[in-house]
Amino acid sequence: MTTRESGMIDFMMAFSLGALFGAGLALFLAPQAGQKTRKELGKKSKKWKKEAGKKLEGAGETLRETGGDWLEDAEEMVGDWSSEITEAVESGLQSIRSAVEDEIGKVEKRLGKKKKGLFR
Repeated sequence: MTTRESGMIDFMMAFSLGALFGAGLALFLAPQAGQKTRKELGKKSKKWKKEAGKKLEGAGETLRETGGDWLEDAEEMVGDWSSEITEAVESGLQSIRSAVEDEIGKVEKRLGKKKKGLFR
């Protein structure tokens, strides 16, 4: 046997003895039977599950309220933008109409009085 194999065997023996000693100590020092501990843990986990459900419910409601607020804000912003765009388009159309009417007037003036009303 090589030194390396001997070291591995020593490690395995120490690990096994430590595990056995730890298990025995745990059984000796355990405050109550395993079945009782499992029941208590089951009760606690049900309680925690119920509490977590309530907290998740509250968080869901908060998210719904916040989402509703965001939706209202977004609708308001879109309405404002729509009004601004409509005003800008109407202003642009009015400018175009005015410019076209001015140009028509200039063309009619160049053509003379005989041709007045040609474009209208």
